[in-house]
Amino acid sequence: MIKFDNVSKIYSKQNQVRDIHFSIGQGECFALCGGNGAGKSTIIQMMIGIVKPTSGSIYLNGHKVSSTDSAYKSTFAYMPDNMVFPRSLTGYEVLHFFSKLLQVPRGRIDELLCLVGLEQDKHKKVSHYSKGMQQRLALAQALLPEAPIIILDEPTNGLDPYWVHTFKELIHTERRKGTTILYSTHILSVVEDTADTVAFMNEGVTVACDSVARLCRTENGHRSLEDVFYDTCQRIAVNS
Repeated sequence: MIKFDNVSKIYSKQNQVRDIHFSIGQGECFALCGGNGAGKSTIIQMMIGIVKPTSGSIYLNGHKVSSTDSAYKSTFAYMPDNMVFPRSLTGYEVLHFFSKLLQVPRGRIDELLCLVGLEQDKHKKVSHYSKGMQQRLALAQALLPEAPIIILDEPTNGLDPYWVHTFKELIHTERRKGTTILYSTHILSVVEDTADTVAFMNEGVTVACDSVARLCRTENGHRSLEDVFYDTCQRIAVNS
């Protein structure tokens, strides 16, 4: 469903993403983790065609991401980090606009507003929404077209613990439908509970990429993904 084949993006000697290579199958969930500037957003922007790779190829559902062939665009839905909606519109009006654009039945709007807990606030203007409410509206927008691939950039930003838990349930629900999901996050407990595979990024390089189960497995049992990430960062610091 998703394939990165030795993809690099070179902005400058100090700012680059290098030799990204991974594959994600149907119904799998893949997480990108790393600090600010690690390259997570660049990877996502290359996936959706906003940024053109310097080298390598990206495939979504068999279609090459290319400026000359737009077939890949119908294969995914996207939730950007800090999505900005028109503040004069209500939550319902925002989703209604996207439903008309994507030719999605209007009944899906109320279904999703209920799913993300905005059914009581759907006629409030976005200007009166909290950060968490706007984030949930952005998630509803990404779920609207029921695309085979969902790409989420920092989807848990601004969510309180209740909605982080609900987000994890939504991921499991989408996976049961066969949806392929890639998301970036700083919350490793979310990754541990939802992802099949995780890639740790540092300064534009993949420093670890494996199944969550294998990364967390030890001779004596199990350790948290947070501990794995910390140990990886320590190892990088020592070797740098």
